[in-house]
Amino acid sequence: QTWQMMDDVCKGSKAVKAGGIKYLPQTCVCDDPKINQKVYDDYKTRAVFYPVTKDTKQQLVGIAFSEDPSFEDDGMDFLISDADGSGKSIFQIAQTALGEQLVKGRGGFFVDYPSVEGGVSKADVAKGIRPTIVFYDAIDIINWRVKKIGGTWKTSLIVLSEKSTIVDPHDEFTEKDVTNYRVLRLDDDNFYCQQIYQDLDGGLTPQEVFYPLNANGQKWTEIPFMPLGSQSNDFDMDLIPLESIATINLAHYINSAEYENSVYICGQVQPVINELDEEWRDWLAKNGLKLGSANPLFLPKGSSFDYKSASIDMVAKEAMDAKLEYMSALGAKVLDKSISNKTATQVDSEDTKSYSVLSLCVANLNEAMESCLRWCAEYHGSGDNAKFTIKQDFAVGEIGLEELKFYQSEVVAGRMSKETLHQIIYSGKKPEISYEEEQAKIAAQGEGMVLE
Repeated sequence: QTWQMMDDVCKGSKAVKAGGIKYLPQTCVCDDPKINQKVYDDYKTRAVFYPVTKDTKQQLVGIAFSEDPSFEDDGMDFLISDADGSGKSIFQIAQTALGEQLVKGRGGFFVDYPSVEGGVSKADVAKGIRPTIVFYDAIDIINWRVKKIGGTWKTSLIVLSEKSTIVDPHDEFTEKDVTNYRVLRLDDDNFYCQQIYQDLDGGLTPQEVFYPLNANGQKWTEIPFMPLGSQSNDFDMDLIPLESIATINLAHYINSAEYENSVYICGQVQPVINELDEEWRDWLAKNGLKLGSANPLFLPKGSSFDYKSASIDMVAKEAMDAKLEYMSALGAKVLDKSISNKTATQVDSEDTKSYSVLSLCVANLNEAMESCLRWCAEYHGSGDNAKFTIKQDFAVGEIGLEELKFYQSEVVAGRMSKETLHQIIYSGKKPEISYEEEQAKIAAQGEGMVLE
């Protein structure tokens, strides 16, 4: 449920509003459910969802990839143009993985190789027979199991959910979406094998078990799947770095619904006529009333005409502003360094190191990619020295947390561009730029902080 919530918040207004009462409580005005539903639909339509979580995620990924990662392919240059078999480069896969670390706290990489006739894996890039690195969202990692072999704990089972499109077996002119389950397991002899289960009509149809082979024609003794986490690369449920921002983002959305509802109800002025007798009241009711400077209004002696307006409740607006400021502070904390225990392989020989949440995610991502490249080399028959590294030192010049919170609030308020914020974070100082240039950058951001 938390992962689905994070997905919806990062997709933006349309997905959040589609969630209905899951994210915005329903208002009840009477006993008629149809009227209540109509009132709620209007209430939800008027609410404004700010894409703060999505923008924070994009900003953090942009900071991590502000410099191109270092990639030494060692003969596996096909990973640069197409690493997963669908046209995504190794850089794009890494960006996707980092985004998922931030919004779900986990994911996983699977290294695969096409089966070759005769059961022998032989590298042949020209024919498209080559290893692939596929990233799986946390939601698509259905099940897993580990077991102790000798003195080492190894992954013994992984179940992955995959979507595909097939021709409907009952209608050759129609396509239908089906869910496949890819089962990766170690057999009784601790050799790695694969099996696909296809869900065609509500029942799972198993396909033949097959054993992938390495470049030497040997069976694998491990499953080439690497879990990826925000804290450590294992199957434990890690903390979700942006969950606190997403939670406040939804609370801000509820405040927005209340505020926009107040504006709708109280924002219109109300014409008021005082001291009318029954005769004049009935005459106006029968003949109608025209308002405006071109329509003189004649009233009996002693009567008065005025416009009245209610005071819009500002409590919800103040709550919204407070939450925007808090979300800005939470986004800054993702970059704030603190002493953290790193349970995955250490970047250096120290047991503890000063890590920001973002740098820890990147460190885990670098380690996961190292394992993936090693497995690719085993399938490919070469490339043992391939290396992929994302830079972890994001701020060349140190910038204080309070100062960073201020600059992020300026971006949220639309007074500073995200590009300038990035330059400040990376260099530690504010760039020399004119007011006109900065306004042009803000205008060129496109979606940016535009409300959805």
